[in-house]
Amino acid sequence: MGQSRKRWRERMEYDPLDPAKQHKPETAADLVSGYLDARLARGANKTLQALTIWQNIAGKRASKHTVAVWLSDPAGPRNLPDLVVYLDGNALMVDLSTNAELYVDRLAHAGLEVAHVRFKLSRKAGQIAQRRMAAAEGPADEAPELPTLTPYERTRIVADVERIPASMREDVSKAMEMSLRRAKVAPTQEAKSAPQNP
Repeated sequence: MGQSRKRWRERMEYDPLDPAKQHKPETAADLVSGYLDARLARGANKTLQALTIWQNIAGKRASKHTVAVWLSDPAGPRNLPDLVVYLDGNALMVDLSTNAELYVDRLAHAGLEVAHVRFKLSRKAGQIAQRRMAAAEGPADEAPELPTLTPYERTRIVADVERIPASMREDVSKAMEMSLRRAKVAPTQEAKSAPQNP
């Protein structure tokens, strides 16, 4: 009975123009995401949890270069594991190793207590760097196959080059043909690169 009275009171005090009297709106996406995150966190193994926490506290640069993490078996006086972070290159190893104790504190604050954080170079470091470079370069731009001209377009080119001196006709007609063929492809490419409306 007390619950229904409380809800009745909330409805009576509700004012759409007063933010203090309103509940914080939540989208369906927020609710589903929160639910799934909680379910996944409960079922995740310790290494996956460690990776998630590491990526949250490490920052964008360190997270981007992290290949994997590994928790060693608990040892030492407090029976805490070591966190080993595998990186894709040597560039960050010195910087991160210098701040290792800071990361131990940040991890503990985020809910993962470890004795030490160590950084190692991943065996796949060279392969990952090559893949990133290839992805940055993007696929090779191949020239699209140009469509052929219609008989009408060919006749028009012949008629247009008749007024040009004979020594230049062949070159000008080839140039006009290529220009028309490229013009046929251009609208298609623009349509592919244009953003689509949702």
